[in-house]
Amino acid sequence: MARPQDGPKRNGRIGIPNIPTGAMPWYLIVFAVITVYLAASNTLTAIDAKNTARWNEIQYVITGELIRAGAASLVVSPIIVETVRMVLAAIWSERRERKAREEGRAEGEELANQRWSEWNRRRKQAEEQGEPFNEPEP
Repeated sequence: MARPQDGPKRNGRIGIPNIPTGAMPWYLIVFAVITVYLAASNTLTAIDAKNTARWNEIQYVITGELIRAGAASLVVSPIIVETVRMVLAAIWSERRERKAREEGRAEGEELANQRWSEWNRRRKQAEEQGEPFNEPEP
């Protein structure tokens, strides 16, 4: 049985939206930006549409729009963060593979040049000594 002080094993993830701990700062930034943008734009639209001028009415509009914006951000933020992370990971992986291929190609060319040089050296040595040289090209 797990002890309470051990805490649940979450494999580096936090809470209900299942956010990786490393992505939490990005999630919070995206959540805050979306919430502020939606709340501000929807509040201004609602105040203008209702012709609300008194503070006691405006505070209810602001509170309602903040709640709606927060709920929408809670759903959308993990999706945006995980999508961006997957795209960036794919780009990073592709670049790493390309670099490995280029390094492998350069290494292969160097090895081929080395084999040709050694073969040519043996050919010239055999020529100088007047011996026949029947070794196939590399």
